[in-house]
Amino acid sequence: MMEQTKTTDQLNREIVTLRRENKALSAQLAVHRKVFREVNMALGATGDISQPTGNNEPVLKALEENEQLKSQLKIFRLTEREKEVLKLIVNGFTSKETADRLNISKLTVDTHRKHIQQKLGVSKTVDLIKLAMQSGIA
Repeated sequence: MMEQTKTTDQLNREIVTLRRENKALSAQLAVHRKVFREVNMALGATGDISQPTGNNEPVLKALEENEQLKSQLKIFRLTEREKEVLKLIVNGFTSKETADRLNISKLTVDTHRKHIQQKLGVSKTVDLIKLAMQSGIA
C-alpha cells in the first residue's frame, strides 16, 4: 500500500479552498436565517394561525414550509458525523448497529445521540425522528 503525502503548498491550497467553501456556506446560512426571520415575522403578524380554520391551503403550506425551514436550520448545526448517526437512528438502527456500521463504540454513538438531542432541543427519540423527517434528512 502506497502512503500518500501532501506538500505544504498542497495543504495550503486545500485550506484556502475550504475557507472559500466555508465563506460561501456562511453566506447561504445568512440568507436562510433572513428568510426564516421574515417568514416568522409574517406568520406572527397574521395572529394565531397555529390552527387555521376553513380551506386555508396557503396558510397551511406556509406553516409546513416554516416548520421545514426551522428543522433544516437546526440540522445545519450538526457535525457530519452527527448527521450520519441521525440518519441511521431515523432508519431504525440501534446504537449497537450504528456503532458497527460506523466502526465506533456504542458509547460514542450514545454520546453523539445526546449531543444531537441537545443541539436540536429534543428529549425524545420520537421528536428527534420527527424533526429529521421535517428537515428532509431522513
